[in-house]
Amino acid sequence: MIERQPEPELMDDPLEAEAYSETDFSDVNEKFAAEFSTFLPLSGELIMLDLGCGPGDITYRVYQRFEDCKIIGLDGSPSMLQFAQKRYGIRKLQWILGDAKALPFPDQSVDVIISNSLLHHLADPKPLWLETKRILKPGGYVFIRDLFRPESTEKAWEIIETYVSNTSNLLQEEYYRSLLSAFTPEEICKQLEECGLQNLTVKCVTDRHVDIYGTLE
Repeated sequence: MIERQPEPELMDDPLEAEAYSETDFSDVNEKFAAEFSTFLPLSGELIMLDLGCGPGDITYRVYQRFEDCKIIGLDGSPSMLQFAQKRYGIRKLQWILGDAKALPFPDQSVDVIISNSLLHHLADPKPLWLETKRILKPGGYVFIRDLFRPESTEKAWEIIETYVSNTSNLLQEEYYRSLLSAFTPEEICKQLEECGLQNLTVKCVTDRHVDIYGTLE
């Protein structure tokens, strides 16, 4: 197994943000929103928080399924949020510039936390897990999807060739760095145990994605 090679926490380079926002991730983003909607055990007018929302595509797809809920997209990159606000500046959607490791929300104030491809950006994910535990209401729900680190650089390039070979060189290089920066499922399980979240399920769902989900006890 290759060692983890952390990457910068923020994608705040305007060129990177523009390339990411203009790339068609509709297939994987739609699958995320659809699967989350199917798995969500809660109902009613919920407060949902999308951590690391980027340019907002998943946030908007979730909004389309839960229009009665308050949905907040949070990201640490002003460049990313500019694209989200420009494309999806809907009144019922709220966009917040913030740090997922120090969330600007009171204790037990959020019903649902979702996130896609944030975890691998964090040098130390422990503050994220502790903040998740802090702001979720008792019985709140977590649905997080991220990359997991492949066993070799050869496998990483195989994934690049299979899934993003038709994107720009910039995006391919970014994706490669993300794969090498990702955590293994075993590492994620250890993180959750250390933060008192060991009841959450950790499951590999594709050859490159891992889901972390469940209800807060």
